[in-house]
Amino acid sequence: MRRALPLALLLALPACTRAVPAIGELPADRAPWASLDAFAHYRGLLQGATTVGELITQPLTFTGRPTPRALLQSQRASNPAARPDAVPLSVLSYNVAMLDVSLFGLVPYTATPHLAARRAVLPQAVFAQGYDIVGLQELWSSADVTLMRAAAEAAGYWLVTSSRSGYTDGTALAVRRSVAPPPTEVWFEHYQENSANEFFPANGFSRGFLAARLNHATLGPIVVYVTHAAAFPDAYRLRMRHARELGLDVQQRTRPNEVVLLLGDFNAAPYYRADTWPLPGGAAAPGWYANTLSYPVLLHYTGAVDLALRGRAEADADLDITAGDAVPSNPAGALTSPFGMPSYCATVPRDAFSATDCNSLYFTQYAGTEFPARLDYVFGRDPGQRLHVEESRMVFTDPVAYGGMMGPLSDHYGQLVRLRVARP
Repeated sequence: MRRALPLALLLALPACTRAVPAIGELPADRAPWASLDAFAHYRGLLQGATTVGELITQPLTFTGRPTPRALLQSQRASNPAARPDAVPLSVLSYNVAMLDVSLFGLVPYTATPHLAARRAVLPQAVFAQGYDIVGLQELWSSADVTLMRAAAEAAGYWLVTSSRSGYTDGTALAVRRSVAPPPTEVWFEHYQENSANEFFPANGFSRGFLAARLNHATLGPIVVYVTHAAAFPDAYRLRMRHARELGLDVQQRTRPNEVVLLLGDFNAAPYYRADTWPLPGGAAAPGWYANTLSYPVLLHYTGAVDLALRGRAEADADLDITAGDAVPSNPAGALTSPFGMPSYCATVPRDAFSATDCNSLYFTQYAGTEFPARLDYVFGRDPGQRLHVEESRMVFTDPVAYGGMMGPLSDHYGQLVRLRVARP
């Protein structure tokens, strides 16, 4: 969700059940960022902070474009060989764009396009593919949770959400019953700080995360997180706080030898080609280099890797960069055709960006206002080098029929990762 609501304040929500250490208290906060491989591409280009914690709290100045080619390539190269006894496991992260906001719960305010028509086909489509683990975002309303749960159960899945008591984080986790029984350990938290414009006057929306410990009969325990981090380009500090808070929960609640999967819409890419994006009308949206920081911050605090990169061909390891550099920008025409270039979307594969104006639902809402980007991820903490990725790709990229028209299921594409997981 990126649709702007009035106000842009930070709100510390009192329902948070655990204390998050202040930034600077922990050794991970005090680590010099320039000494860490995840931040190497900022060396010599970033001023204003010497520690990871200061990246989150201090004013920052960029003197050049950070290009994470080595970071992307090293994560791709970290893919271990598949072991002979490895078990296949498919994992999907998908923002289903089921936003339906009423002011004070009474007055209709905003909704994602064609929601009623998409609602009729989307739940069945998600589970018809048979993916083993499915993490969903933007499943906001209880009515839509009911629809999604019914479709999941009919397809042989169980589905869990947060309690939805006092707030909704829009996340859900569904797993095929043949893969793991319903979990006995489920936990969820909203982030300690959120944007007040999403919590009020909307329907108690709050960014947060959901987690469950799966017990696979062959592979043993696997912990899965589903999250949806702060939206809007100017919320880059809040997004870094969310990445840190998620990482601290992973550190606190998971065992060092456990495989951990982190699925979600993290609302930032590892690379943007410029620090400003030219807008229709002559203005420019600033701050894009700072938006890249939540990616290495997440890697730092979770100890995870970007599993989609492990599944890419060697030539595509840096696709975020090469595809990002090739995107046209014609702001004068960007409100009538994607990126102001009518032919562009027909000439490029849908393999680099999960959020792009080439998606007609995204274009309807955000035309010409931001870089296309890979916002949706499957990260994995892999302490025993057990996670071999045999394939990663964007899914739900093709138009489908609904409401007498053809269109995408969501304003995001899904991120699929196919694993072969070694036995412990």
